[in-house]
Amino acid sequence: MASNTIDTVANDDAIDEAEAVADDTRPQMRAAPTRRSFLGHALLASASSALIQASGFLGAKGWLGDARAAAADATVDTFNGLLAFVVPGSDAYSTAQGVSTPGLGGVSVGATNVLIATVDESTPFIPSFSAQVAAILNGLALVVNPAASGWFLTPFANLSFAAKVGVFQIMDGTAALQPLAGILPPFVAFFAYSEAGAFDPVTRTLSGPPLGWSLSQYQGVSDGRAEFLGYFRGDDGR
Repeated sequence: MASNTIDTVANDDAIDEAEAVADDTRPQMRAAPTRRSFLGHALLASASSALIQASGFLGAKGWLGDARAAAADATVDTFNGLLAFVVPGSDAYSTAQGVSTPGLGGVSVGATNVLIATVDESTPFIPSFSAQVAAILNGLALVVNPAASGWFLTPFANLSFAAKVGVFQIMDGTAALQPLAGILPPFVAFFAYSEAGAFDPVTRTLSGPPLGWSLSQYQGVSDGRAEFLGYFRGDDGR
């Protein structure tokens, strides 16, 4: 009797184990990746790799201590200068650099803090990586213009547009910074054109039209477009 009980328990255990294995090997239903999510993940991966290589440059230049001691306001100020460089607008940073537009730009969309948080989260094993990026930009800003000063807190934000180009030329000619020079502008542009600045994380809705929609003249989500009227069956679709 005891033997039968042991056999039963053993059989039950074997069945449970088999079911567990089946669950582990059964294909999981996952949502298909979109082009947008693929681009976002690719940019994040590239940015992480570039930032890791750039951290060695910081240490060699002795700028790592400055990055760790930098105040949050200085990091925000630097990234505002970067956003104005990549997507100029009518804001003070764009005006100060000498290249601006009549409409809204990257600084005005309110995505600066989201951009900084994303840079930090892309490399969670290195605290405040955004401050290290800011330290690189500001250190090279003083190389381009040792007297860089103005209305803003940081050297990079006070540079002219042409001088900011000079910063990226130095980065592009420095092996340790080439990946960062290549990925930083499109990474910043991706955020400026995204819905990050208009997205309310609490309600998970847009608080207004995102900048990218306005710049690209995108009219928002729609069940159809007038431009495509008549393409279906060669008539007006009725």
